[in-house]
Amino acid sequence: MGSKTSIMLRPEEIQTISDKTGFTTREIVRLYNRFACLDKTRSGSLRREDLQNIPEFSVNPLCGRVIEAFFWDSDEVNFMQFAILLSTFRPIRKATVTEFNNREGKIRFLFRLYDVDKDNRLSKDDFHEVLSGLVGGTVDPDEMEKVIMRAIDEAGADINTSGELFITYDQFKKTLDHVDVEIRLSMPF
Repeated sequence: MGSKTSIMLRPEEIQTISDKTGFTTREIVRLYNRFACLDKTRSGSLRREDLQNIPEFSVNPLCGRVIEAFFWDSDEVNFMQFAILLSTFRPIRKATVTEFNNREGKIRFLFRLYDVDKDNRLSKDDFHEVLSGLVGGTVDPDEMEKVIMRAIDEAGADINTSGELFITYDQFKKTLDHVDVEIRLSMPF
């Protein structure tokens, strides 16, 4: 903890981050040290390329989608944004439930994974891109189409003015009613 990066966070910043994320001081310092290592330019922010260079992360077939979900609103994230985004994956503890670390926050993150074109609805194309990334060429295109259409149909898809099927956030959320996203989208820090 005596490294230079760990002393760059002021106690009031640590408290603010803890209040927003539910992370302990120790977890925040560890995340900050990791953030500082990833911030090769020492700009105080990370870009997509910084996350793409993490070896453990880059082998994940959803790496690109996760990175896009991280950078939903901008091209860079500062440490506070980084901690908030990672708090989505913190196991939910009743004493430290936050705006971002709850069932709704985890579902919102999943929705962003699928919303490739960032139009706040999930289309057949969104599903196709994400599923293609997951299974590559191992699934027959006709079979992939059937899986996508079944998922869209089961969610109770709407039709836009162009006749395209899409799923809203509320429909997506409803499909997860019986899925334990609180555990499935959690990892230890």
